[in-house]
Amino acid sequence: MKHVEVGMWKLPGITFKADKLSNELAEEMVAWASENHCGTCMGPGFWSFRNAAQRDWFILRWSEQIPVEETKEKL
Repeated sequence: MKHVEVGMWKLPGITFKADKLSNELAEEMVAWASENHCGTCMGPGFWSFRNAAQRDWFILRWSEQIPVEETKEKL
């Protein structure tokens, strides 16, 4: 997951690989965000938020389900 800036107002956002999310989970995330007025799904694995607090709340809620990008460690 990466923190990004979205649009010309540089709103806080996140990106992550959504190919590992089930359709049911993706729909659940969108429904939760809509119900709690916390973020907008801009595309698969791309979310925009009004402020950093909303982004953090979303991450806290979905941290267990958001896929973690694999990193290669240098030896």
